[in-house]
Amino acid sequence: MPRAALPYEEPQLVDLLVIASFLYLLNVIRVVADYLLHAGIIAEITFSIIYGFPVANLLPIEWEATFTALGYLGLVLVVFEGGLSTNLPVLLSNLPLSIVCALTGISIPIGFSFALLNAGFGYKPLEAFAAGAALSSTSLGTALAALNSITRNRGATPAEKQPTHIASSIPSSPHQLPLQQTRIGTVLISAAIIDDVIGLVIASLIPALASVDPDSHGTSHGHLAWTVVRPLLSSFLIAVGASVIARFILRPAFWHCGTGERWCAPAREGKAWGACAFAREGSGWGTTAHADAVKLLAMVAVVSGMAAIANCQYIRSHASSSWNLVLYSTDTDTSVLYGAYLAGLILTYICQPPTGQRSSETARELSCDKTFARTVGPLQGHLFLPLFFASIGFAIPFLDLWHPTVIWRGILYSVLMCLAKLAVGLPILVYPVTLSLIRTTAYKLQELTHKTRSGGSRSLQSMATRISRSGRQPMGRTPTLPHTCPKSAIQEDEKIDSLRHGSLLENLDETSLGQAAASIPAATFMGIAMVSRGEIGLLIAQLARGNGSGETPGLLGDEAFLVCIWAILLCTLVGPIGTGVAVRFWGSRLASGLWV
Repeated sequence: MPRAALPYEEPQLVDLLVIASFLYLLNVIRVVADYLLHAGIIAEITFSIIYGFPVANLLPIEWEATFTALGYLGLVLVVFEGGLSTNLPVLLSNLPLSIVCALTGISIPIGFSFALLNAGFGYKPLEAFAAGAALSSTSLGTALAALNSITRNRGATPAEKQPTHIASSIPSSPHQLPLQQTRIGTVLISAAIIDDVIGLVIASLIPALASVDPDSHGTSHGHLAWTVVRPLLSSFLIAVGASVIARFILRPAFWHCGTGERWCAPAREGKAWGACAFAREGSGWGTTAHADAVKLLAMVAVVSGMAAIANCQYIRSHASSSWNLVLYSTDTDTSVLYGAYLAGLILTYICQPPTGQRSSETARELSCDKTFARTVGPLQGHLFLPLFFASIGFAIPFLDLWHPTVIWRGILYSVLMCLAKLAVGLPILVYPVTLSLIRTTAYKLQELTHKTRSGGSRSLQSMATRISRSGRQPMGRTPTLPHTCPKSAIQEDEKIDSLRHGSLLENLDETSLGQAAASIPAATFMGIAMVSRGEIGLLIAQLARGNGSGETPGLLGDEAFLVCIWAILLCTLVGPIGTGVAVRFWGSRLASGLWV
């Protein structure tokens, strides 16, 4: 007879103590590590390695699978909050720079992997590519959580101490923008998102590479090309479609007759809340909690819809690994994280008051970011995010990492991969000089055009003067033209223009050098924040390894896989610590000058 319901049984005391102690100590060790080293993320990963399957094995594998699912939900939420707090104008104006940074962070790790693993250690080229692909990703969740942890411990204001208010600010002045809304913060978030999208493309490419028959030349290679193109095309089309729908459907509907403000902002003098039945005076409706409930419903709807579109058909689960939530689709091959970030951007755009109605009070009341921090923030900060970093620890084969050859190769590879991601700061450092070169070139072209036009007009004017004067001379006499005066005037004008031109170019050079020097903190911070690999790196490494039984072919051998895990682990540990050191050392200088 089929089971009609789950039998209710009293949990055993040992199970209750294990799960309660795990959740409690996971938060305690994070708080202590945050206070001492700004490294709560590292403490959570380390604690889960000890508590979970790799070492002590106190948690049953079913619990680890459940915690992994809840942790990934926390990752989706933190990326969604990153979209809510993104400055849209800054994001769009700096998108080319973000793309350059992202491509730098992808190409250099893959190139270094070929140089070390293939040429140095003798691994196969496909093994070097798979390891480099895993290390080319960036953990956006780890970077944002690290910034959030640093902010909470640097004396933020009470409103900024919400557990999941991502990277609230670098406290130096009360009017300073939150870091994620500055130029450097926006470039960091968008570059990490691009890295993750391309990382998911590579993740879908690896099984296809492993299954390609080298003797075939037609069907397999055509399928491989479509496997590469499909996720990129899908991601682009999803972004375009979401932008069009938000611009021409959702935003007009939200602001039609003040509908959105009526429901999503609390009642105040001169403004009712909700429908007529709720708008009566003394009804008790229209508090901040009621408005937050409506905005929370809107957030759930938008993020669920975008996640479903981004991960179109189904979620495939590989139960052979403790990292058992492998997210990719046969239709779009894009990431749930990508959809969550777009959902945050959509809600941010929709809720921005129109130009004629903008006021700080209206913007604050309609802010989904503030509502998220009030409603979901405490649960995310104490449950979902700790479980996400714990799930990373569950997926690390800790005991297999201690073979001598694996240790020294893994550490050497880790150092190289840290340097590869630090190179992401180079475009930030070069950006002021590039701007100066563009301005100098534009100024030189403008000066050249001006000289050509002025030179032609002066020649015409001199010719007209000579003709008019020669017409007034008596016949038989050679006209005497005052050549000296016009030539000296022209030379004087050219001298003044030359001095002005040289002075402006000198000022541009000095300004660009000064801005480049002032960009060193921002460039260093950008590189360090991109070092963490985390969840996407583990996902690609597990896919590249296969299932280990021969049923699913893999690109990475056992030793190459463990070397890759060493690099992912150490980079994920070094990234948050380095980010904390950079923020403590430079403070507000990270977002100064060009990078505000």
